[in-house]
Amino acid sequence: MTQPLHSVKEQMPLQTDAQARLRPELRKHLLQLRRETSLSIRQTWDLQIATHLREQIEALSPRSVGIYWPIKAEPNLQACFQQLHADGLQLALPIVTGPAQALKFVSWAPEDAMDEDAYGIPIPRERAVAIQPDLLVIPCVGFNLQGFRLGYGGGFYDRTLAAMPKVSSIGVAYQISQSDFPLDKYDLPLGEIITELGIVTKSTE
Repeated sequence: MTQPLHSVKEQMPLQTDAQARLRPELRKHLLQLRRETSLSIRQTWDLQIATHLREQIEALSPRSVGIYWPIKAEPNLQACFQQLHADGLQLALPIVTGPAQALKFVSWAPEDAMDEDAYGIPIPRERAVAIQPDLLVIPCVGFNLQGFRLGYGGGFYDRTLAAMPKVSSIGVAYQISQSDFPLDKYDLPLGEIITELGIVTKSTE
């Protein structure tokens, strides 16, 4: 499963300048909604997401998986990632190399020494050698039923998907993050999106 064809996007209207100004407000609302959800509820959802994610990763059989370090009340799948490592999968974390650049992925294992990047996000201390994962697990601030992701606004993952057209992708989010939003011209759909309910959007490619 590679990235969905652009025909998915061609069926949807691109946002106008006025609509583009609404995306930061929607992003702010969704982030607040996520933060205000109790930790105990999110932990229950995390376990459910992890179960669905592991099932789908098993079905896809990748050799390497690009994961993420949870921030801002994102689904915390660290226990799932540690189990994937124990199962023998090569894991990688993203590194921001500069503004308007695709992410670089470097090898990560649970026992690795970590530093923090300019955003305060943990990154592996050993990060000189890049790897290209077979599958990316991507956190979403919001998502729509056409499989598009609303992120933090930096465009890093859209540039990464554009630079890796053959990589598979799974977005992860809580169901409360489902929303409607017009598309930016650079937005790319994910292969599928998983919430605590299971796979809620899936490419028909």
